[in-house]
Amino acid sequence: MLREPLTINRKVVAEIVAREEAEFRKRTPRSHEIHERGKASLPLGVSSSFQAVPPYPLFINHARGSHIWDYDGNEYADFHLGFGSLLVGHSHPVLVEALRDQLGKGSLYSLPCPDVVFLAEEMVRRFAPIEQVRFCNSGTEATMDALRVARAHVGRDKIVKIEGSYHGHHDTVLMSTKPSVEAAGPAQRPNSVPASKGIPANVKENTIIAPYNDPEALERILSEHKGEVAAVITEAVLMNVGIMLPDEGYLQSLRDITRRHGVLLIFDEVKTSVTVAPGGITELYPVEPDLICLAKSIGGGMPIGAFGGRAEIMNHINHKEVLHLGTFNGNPMSMRAGLVTLTQLLTPEAHAHVAGLSKQLAEGYMGIIEEFDLPMHVAQIGAKGCAMFRYERARNYRAWWEIDMDVSYAYWLFLANRGILFPPGFDDQWTVSIQHTQADIDHHLHVFQHFVRELTK
Repeated sequence: MLREPLTINRKVVAEIVAREEAEFRKRTPRSHEIHERGKASLPLGVSSSFQAVPPYPLFINHARGSHIWDYDGNEYADFHLGFGSLLVGHSHPVLVEALRDQLGKGSLYSLPCPDVVFLAEEMVRRFAPIEQVRFCNSGTEATMDALRVARAHVGRDKIVKIEGSYHGHHDTVLMSTKPSVEAAGPAQRPNSVPASKGIPANVKENTIIAPYNDPEALERILSEHKGEVAAVITEAVLMNVGIMLPDEGYLQSLRDITRRHGVLLIFDEVKTSVTVAPGGITELYPVEPDLICLAKSIGGGMPIGAFGGRAEIMNHINHKEVLHLGTFNGNPMSMRAGLVTLTQLLTPEAHAHVAGLSKQLAEGYMGIIEEFDLPMHVAQIGAKGCAMFRYERARNYRAWWEIDMDVSYAYWLFLANRGILFPPGFDDQWTVSIQHTQADIDHHLHVFQHFVRELTK
């Protein structure tokens, strides 16, 4: 039996937004004040453009465990967690003590410390296909360096990236992250659309865009550019536009196609890695890329990045071929944080805890969605999940255009005003940390149900 689609009353949505924005402003005057002050010395009043969202960004005072407090003293159960960087939660006492100890010994040497080796060994043990790894300071650096190594290994200049994916803000990959309907072009042959001004015009000639979950399109692209492409870089699970899971067999198709064309396959696991499983994506999907990029959650909240893969590829990093440099690479604070995070905090029991709570949250959402027949669906993997305002599961970036952003904004505001904090993108995902509790999940679901009742009354 076909379901009659629920029509969301736009007047109700507008009323919710107006009411919740007024409440947000009432609750957070100091955030508004400091943001206005910041505009004089900071473009947009912030240090990362994604933070500048309506009505204005929350400024944070402190955080502990699974909760975070804004500049006005309002408390939130934090499901933002630095886009998943804080899988261990805030200010974990074991991590705080380790970092306090390391700070007493020095925060930066610009010379190697033993923890660099110990953490590298844990990365090799934990993540396939890493045989060798190099550390850097962010996901942006990790993808930038991995692509350089890939070009050196294959001896070609062009790369393929997936439409709607985000791999950091260096020029090569800042293409078609969220292109407009008008600029994107045909679904099977997407245009390369710079996401920012200031990118040299010839950069897009070396960055080819492919649709997600469409191996036939990738096969055609690599055939048309035979002998020109060094690597395909992709999020195995698309997480720049909510959560879009791979179709059955899609990742294996990528592996087969790239091997057939002599092209390296790079998995960007900056957002996935230990948030989805102890060994990352390749633990859930037995497909080994040639290189993987990591950051965020492997560092327990400290700035960190890493890229690694087969030794024959990584061995190009030497004094004569590929340079990989950085004053803060392998700095002792980040190395200690990463080592403690991976070897002491993210135990099998901790992973089971976050996955169980995240699954419970997703199932709770689905029960409420079904009860009210909402035009929403839920995607969940490991500690991460999201609710997207669209009936059917989204399979690629073009589906993102159909998500109701007005309702998404109302949802974000409503939850924030009742102590549930999400990332500020309105289409991003939750993360559950090892310090979240059953009470956090219960409160989250209670607030979501309250929102749904308001939306459908």
